[in-house]
Amino acid sequence: MRNNRLPSISDIVLESKEERIIYYRKFFAELRLNRLYFQLTILNYFSSLDRAGNSESFTSELDNYVSFFKKMDNWLETLKFEGLYPEFQEQCLDEIKAIEQIIQSYEGKMKN
Repeated sequence: MRNNRLPSISDIVLESKEERIIYYRKFFAELRLNRLYFQLTILNYFSSLDRAGNSESFTSELDNYVSFFKKMDNWLETLKFEGLYPEFQEQCLDEIKAIEQIIQSYEGKMKN
């Protein structure tokens, strides 16, 4: 995982709603970039099966992802405590719609 930092809630809470939305969108963009890096990790794993330590390297990367998502639980709880979760959730739902459109586009291209 290239970047496993979460946006600082102490910084976010001081910003206007518009600025917080920018923080959330940047965060989602980082997550998308990390997914591409993870895809690269998978491909490196597949292409280097004979390399010493390949499996351990891949497992370590998976552990990093699990650790990150465990940190997300605390981050989300703090977001709820600060009363910011509803606007974050709204941005999540918008991101879901965008990703669903990308998936549909990919699936359409793969059928041809």
